[in-house]
Amino acid sequence: MNWCYGVLSLLCTLMAQAEQTVRLPAQQHQQHELVIYSATDYQHMAPLLHAFQQRQPYVAIRFEDFNSQALYQRFLEEGKTSPADLLLSSAMDLQLKLVNDGHARPWHSERTKALPDGTHWRHELFAVTVEPVVMVLNRKLLGEHDLPQSRQELLALLRQDPDRFRQRIRTYDITQSGVGYLLATQDSQQGESYGRLLEAFGGLSVHLSESSNDMLDELANGDAILGYNLLGSYVAAAVAKHPQLAVVAPRDYSLMLMRLALIPRHAQHTELAGELLDFMLSPSGQAALAEGGLLPLLTPDYGLTITPQGPVTPIPLSPALLPALDPLDKQGFVRSWINSLVP
Repeated sequence: MNWCYGVLSLLCTLMAQAEQTVRLPAQQHQQHELVIYSATDYQHMAPLLHAFQQRQPYVAIRFEDFNSQALYQRFLEEGKTSPADLLLSSAMDLQLKLVNDGHARPWHSERTKALPDGTHWRHELFAVTVEPVVMVLNRKLLGEHDLPQSRQELLALLRQDPDRFRQRIRTYDITQSGVGYLLATQDSQQGESYGRLLEAFGGLSVHLSESSNDMLDELANGDAILGYNLLGSYVAAAVAKHPQLAVVAPRDYSLMLMRLALIPRHAQHTELAGELLDFMLSPSGQAALAEGGLLPLLTPDYGLTITPQGPVTPIPLSPALLPALDPLDKQGFVRSWINSLVP
């Protein structure tokens, strides 16, 4: 099928380094420019960045918005010459690999020392928010069907009414999205239901994307009926604007990941990056992140609009994430993933 050939061709081409750059001028005479590479959309980070500038009026901010895989690749390509002072991404495995490969600088402060176990790694990688992983459906396009509340119910619905879902399913392209690859590898460890879902998605000509927001746009305008494995913060914002969208945190299990920050070893403004990190972990910073629609690490129930129905499966911040990034293992996983999508 044409979509499958498209996926295969993507494996043989370089990733487009699409990005958005936002510059926030200093509120007083500029002394420094802090450069942030982020896989979190600017609109979600804006309240935090403006609040930080209130505290640091002499600091300008350059915010580079990538997808998670592009951020990782760009940073590695730039090497020691990278202008980035802080890397922020929910691709936990890629962030951990950067630390493991010696690209991060430790940061010790009262804020980071107070972090709970499992939310930092060697004081070089720090969680700042949490992120539930959910399914989204266009309620109007479901017709008489009830919302599926588990992966098994979703699979039964796809088999019961395939024509309704044909070419109207969206999920991450794991060859292009770092967080998409992370979620796929984690799903594969939870049982056989994910493999059966992939086969069903392939039989219904699933469309693949590298962006949660792009998938949500298609769900809102009626081009899609189902989005699988979308990030909860983006979903919450979309559901607030589009009442036809319904979110499901499956009752069989709900993955939960963390958005992680690190300071590059060769950052030009280490102290400022550390101050921004400390601010993100402060009560004021966590409230600003919540204002942007993210779920704060330290008070995750603050503003929570998506409540898991069953077990929550946190993705652990541990070296267990690294084997899936071994080039041969990753190549094999991606090949198996593509084969599962082939009808």
